[in-house]
Amino acid sequence: MGTSVISSNRPRRLLSIDGGGLCGLIPAQALILMEKQLDELTGSPQPLSKRFDMIGGTSTGAILAAGLAKGMKAAELRDFYVDLGPGIFKKSFPLEWIWHKYPSDPIERYLKEKFGETTTLGDTSLQTYVLLVAKNATLGNNWFFTNHPNNKFFANNKDIPLWHIVRASSAAPTYFPPHAFAVPDGKGDEVIYEFIDGGVSSYNNPALQLFLEATVPEYKIGWPMGEENLLLISLGTGFSPMTIASGRACHHTVLDWAQYVLRELMNEANLQQNMLMGLIGERPLVQISAAADAATGVLDGTPTPSVISGMSDRLGTKKLLTYQRITVGLTRERLDSLGLKDVNPLKVREMDAVDEIPNMIRVGEAVAGEQVHMERLIRFFRE
Repeated sequence: MGTSVISSNRPRRLLSIDGGGLCGLIPAQALILMEKQLDELTGSPQPLSKRFDMIGGTSTGAILAAGLAKGMKAAELRDFYVDLGPGIFKKSFPLEWIWHKYPSDPIERYLKEKFGETTTLGDTSLQTYVLLVAKNATLGNNWFFTNHPNNKFFANNKDIPLWHIVRASSAAPTYFPPHAFAVPDGKGDEVIYEFIDGGVSSYNNPALQLFLEATVPEYKIGWPMGEENLLLISLGTGFSPMTIASGRACHHTVLDWAQYVLRELMNEANLQQNMLMGLIGERPLVQISAAADAATGVLDGTPTPSVISGMSDRLGTKKLLTYQRITVGLTRERLDSLGLKDVNPLKVREMDAVDEIPNMIRVGEAVAGEQVHMERLIRFFRE
């Protein structure tokens, strides 16, 4: 891997990116501003692959994470999404809709073009460590693909083409078909497994797993914990509770419920992951918004500061890292507070809403302008 040697004395820096289809444009805009601010603050322009020691991603986050690890600029990845959306979200033939809405050929072609057909997980062209989340449907468990050589499965996975892993991580049920490829079994043979989107699990937000992978001794990396030793920035793709008007739920079809369950699983997993990360992490910057739901104590899909503070005080735990979450609630009230009164929250939250790409970019720009303040984290980037 083409990463530089990490100084043993400096803090480690982790970046986590959620799944969410075309809503990946929201974290893409945050990445653009992060990159710009860090270039200005350090006086040394560098891609984010040189800023972060490990980048984790699920589904659309896996596309962004893999692209960053390849050394791509954040704006290049944003533009990739602009081109990617209309190209891949074209309906399958009607007879195929019972299985999935979109064919796999277009997205596979785009991924091969962007990442190369021969670039592998262990390729030296990757400039930082990655953690890409997929779900092995054949075995029924989550797989965390990483290029760190200490990982126990690295020897088995290092020769798998990167595009296969990214395609597997983004194979969202009802949207795309599963993705099958061969994995060496470590005994000289290969086993073909079918994979689906890593978001069909508790890891649509991979932040907690990324933290564990980097620090827990059993994972063989063992970077030091502590709020001055470890920074994790977690980028969300937007939070939007799936409400159903009274009396309508009884009319939902199997397909309606399949899409509802998939989306709500992502929402609930994100809420749980952020609650846990908020408990163990020191948060240097918290945006307070009038859109915070006082009844549930949730702001943009994240427990509000008062909820986290109260729980942390009762637990009396020492903070294990510095944790910054950047995301947005895709509700009417929240978009209004960002000056986006003309953006329809019901449309912009859809993972395949090609017509909403310009508005997704606008939402991402507004969120980035509000929440990305790298000067408050610059102590982690001085080396």
